[in-house]
Amino acid sequence: MAMPKSLIEESRLARETGVPSPYIFEKTIGWEGVKVGHYRVRPGEMSAHVHRNHHVFVPLDGSITIEDESKNGTTMIRRRKVGDISVTPAGASYSASWQEELEYVLVFLSQDFIGRATIDFEANKNAKIVLACGPQDALIRSIGQALAAEVDSGQPTGRLYAESLVNTLAVHLLRHYSTDSVVPDLHFGGLPVHKLRRVRDFIDENLEGDLSLVEIAQAADLSPYHFARSFKQTTGLTPIQFLMQRRIDYAKRLLIESELPIVEVGLSAGFKNQSHFTTLFRKLTAMTPRAYRKARLR
Repeated sequence: MAMPKSLIEESRLARETGVPSPYIFEKTIGWEGVKVGHYRVRPGEMSAHVHRNHHVFVPLDGSITIEDESKNGTTMIRRRKVGDISVTPAGASYSASWQEELEYVLVFLSQDFIGRATIDFEANKNAKIVLACGPQDALIRSIGQALAAEVDSGQPTGRLYAESLVNTLAVHLLRHYSTDSVVPDLHFGGLPVHKLRRVRDFIDENLEGDLSLVEIAQAADLSPYHFARSFKQTTGLTPIQFLMQRRIDYAKRLLIESELPIVEVGLSAGFKNQSHFTTLFRKLTAMTPRAYRKARLR
């Protein structure tokens, strides 16, 4: 379910004319081939339209009636509520209406992104995403909720976390919502020592940057999916867990070896805000940054 063009136009007009916007709130993030949005809208409807990208709709509050039209002209009407999800492939036509406020997460995925995220599944390279409305998919719902929280908080952990979630979503769609839905789980070995060293060096050299899964995987000459699985097998940590640990380790050194204010220590270590830095530092060390510095400098 996407925000219809009519509502987008109404939102623009609202800003110009003072007429109330259909949006109660809207927050989005995106990168190449991906857009994630967390929305709440007033009661409304949208006329039939077609989207160029695949999208996954996760209701968080309220309900919506979706009317799909298949290629042979058959019309199907479905009512989505909290707990349901909806997967709509690119090119599908549908309309919708909702009689109460509606809150939802929407993930747009281009076909190119799906192809890149699932490149390791060679036998399924020609698989097509299919229409699915209503299943109680716990994984998609949990991914949707996690993405909503990440969008709302301004991505304090950076792009890597959101990108990892969306890559997991893409592989899940290939496995369960495609024309070749029976996809064998792939088994990868761990990272060779030289590749692990390259990955560590790349992360350490770019701690201040908003690192992406694609960038880190490229340091190992692997696809994001292959890299994430092999990296965890080798280190026991996900890429985001490892990155956060390296940032905390660097922050520890700065706290001891420099006189930088604690806010600047967090920024230098790659944390977007002081709150996230302090929370994670306390979680991993059982001390605040200030207490850690004081204890080590006695």
